[in-house]
Amino acid sequence: MRVFIAILAFLSTAQAQAADIAIALTDELIKVDTSFSGARLVLFGAVTGVENPEGAVDIVSVVRGPDTRFDVRRIEKRNLIWMPGETYTVERAPGLYLTTATKRLTDIAPLPDQDAYNLGADFLDIEMADDAPDNEALPLQDGHAELFKNAFLTEIEDRGLYQDNVDGVDFKKGGLFTINVNLPANTPVGDYEVSVYLYRNGTMLGQDMARLAVNKVGIERRIYELAHNRPVSYGVFCVALSLFAGWIAGLAFRK
Repeated sequence: MRVFIAILAFLSTAQAQAADIAIALTDELIKVDTSFSGARLVLFGAVTGVENPEGAVDIVSVVRGPDTRFDVRRIEKRNLIWMPGETYTVERAPGLYLTTATKRLTDIAPLPDQDAYNLGADFLDIEMADDAPDNEALPLQDGHAELFKNAFLTEIEDRGLYQDNVDGVDFKKGGLFTINVNLPANTPVGDYEVSVYLYRNGTMLGQDMARLAVNKVGIERRIYELAHNRPVSYGVFCVALSLFAGWIAGLAFRK
């Protein structure tokens, strides 16, 4: 109810103003437990200063997860065996990156805007680093950074963590609209930014942003905090649990 009140208030106070956009989320907290299989995030928004905005303006929404570190390896053939090669690290990249727009991003925003606002996976600031400084076979400065970046993007898109969705904006009466964003089952935990951009004929008219949190709950939350805050205790706990499970299995097979 507060979401609708806020949007209606925005509409009533901005009728005579220049074109602008505002959003609110139905849920600002996504809870993750053992049964989590994904979630639907609904964005409610309003466009002001534009009469009959459907078809007259374009909207882009971006759901960006916390920066995460990824390892990338190239499979190399050594004699007759294919083996993982040196490790290259993606130092800083969103753990989840979902865009939804009225049409393709390249048809909405000019290249300078795509670069400035990281609109689209190809325009993310992804930093590659070589974990093996003495590796001379694949130096990143010789163009391999782009090779490994493209390999990383292909893999993470296959996992469903990076998605570009078209025609996902549903205009309602007047300047109201909704955007449905499906969060995958492997959505990482952390703080998220949800941004929307309003465009007309390649020119940005306005933007807005909201915050979202994805947190584990229940026993998963306790295990997660133990693993991150007390890794030694977590390791001891896992070893003890494995020994106990093995002992129970031994008793069962003995009977």
